Amino acid sequence: MKTGLKILVLARRILESLRREDGAVAIQFALAIVPMSVMVFGAVDVSRASGEKQRLQDALDSAALAAARSTETTDAGLKIVGDKVLVANLAASKATLGGSTFRLEGTKVIATAQASMPTVVAGLWMNGDMTIGAESEVTRSSNNVEVALALDVTGSMAGQKITDLKAAAKELIDLVVQDQQTPYYTKLALAPYSAAVNVGTYAASIRGAYSGGTCTTPGCASYRFTNVQGNSKTFAISTCATERTGSDAFTDAGPGTSLLGRNYASSANGCLASTITPLSTDRTALKSQIDGLTAAGSTAGHLGLAWGWYLVSPDFASLWPSASRPAAYGTDKLLKVVVLMTDGAFNTTYCKGVISKDSGSGSGSAADHINCNAPNGDAFSQAQTLCANMKAKGVIIYTVGFDVAADQDAQDIVRECATDAQHVYLPSTGAALKTAFRAIGEDISRLRISR
Repeated sequence: MKTGLKILVLARRILESLRREDGAVAIQFALAIVPMSVMVFGAVDVSRASGEKQRLQDALDSAALAAARSTETTDAGLKIVGDKVLVANLAASKATLGGSTFRLEGTKVIATAQASMPTVVAGLWMNGDMTIGAESEVTRSSNNVEVALALDVTGSMAGQKITDLKAAAKELIDLVVQDQQTPYYTKLALAPYSAAVNVGTYAASIRGAYSGGTCTTPGCASYRFTNVQGNSKTFAISTCATERTGSDAFTDAGPGTSLLGRNYASSANGCLASTITPLSTDRTALKSQIDGLTAAGSTAGHLGLAWGWYLVSPDFASLWPSASRPAAYGTDKLLKVVVLMTDGAFNTTYCKGVISKDSGSGSGSAADHINCNAPNGDAFSQAQTLCANMKAKGVIIYTVGFDVAADQDAQDIVRECATDAQHVYLPSTGAALKTAFRAIGEDISRLRISR
């Protein structure tokens, strides 16, 4: 029971006693009521001050975080950023902000604030308002950060879902990619995926060149094959890439060692329009790519996951412009992160560059499937192996299962692929998706309140 409430209870008991006592004793109790009332209202003042002090501390913590996330490097600049947040967060407070300081010491932003609040009784012996104070310390990122977002843009993401994803992803970009890129850099890459992953102008280097004409073995501009129904089909090659086979199927060996699979796609489930984006510090360009995402096609989640890995892998570095090349594994003060976002079943696998016979429900018409099974197995098992190998290399994996409650396989891969349970998010609404991405962005940023 709080102090003020205890005293009120005691006063009530005294008043009840007054009714039972004779006049002399009643006078003595009556005289005692005066100092006791002072104690009661004084305790109320103390209780109010305690609440306002916590409000001030919370507001200052938020202000210090905002200052630390900014690109300001002077105390004056940090104070402008911090005060804006501090004042906004204290708008409903009964206390009056007296002053604040924000200063940079090494990689730490140290903030203090003082406020005053009117009193009911305590001012009689305190000669005025009560003064409260708070202090907060935030450590700026002291690591280089390489992040790849593997984003599900399949047909089931159409409508409000893709709108929510765009908003969430852009906020994460703003949280992770900083204007200030020295002494530590923060870079982010994009791997949108649906039935495959579009590698754009990098296609020839990634899945190899091809000859002209039509052939009955993969490697030409057009591939004639026998479909599941025993009929002949011809699909043109695309700039998408699919899984590779052999000993490097589940590694991040560069394409110079082992080329990735080609993609011969039907018009009904074609190569998605959005291409990969190597590591970048250009927030505007990254968010423009996000704005251009469209939802279509089936789900090869294992390919999206693989490309998240490839974009932060040093073994793929030679493909990209120098500013986009990932650093070597084990580099001091370096975080490599992959964020896998999916909204459901991984249903699409490949054989000879065409969607395989044993692909799951939702992977398109059987008439567009080749008459052979995926040599690497189903998409979920492929993803599990990729996750294990990625984590063995020290890559941190966050997983986001967006509205996957009805799909146990999707739930399982989201939980099993992540670095640990703290890196798993299962939002069911657009608002929850934004919250999940914000939490991931804040965690990646390595900003933390240390005291």
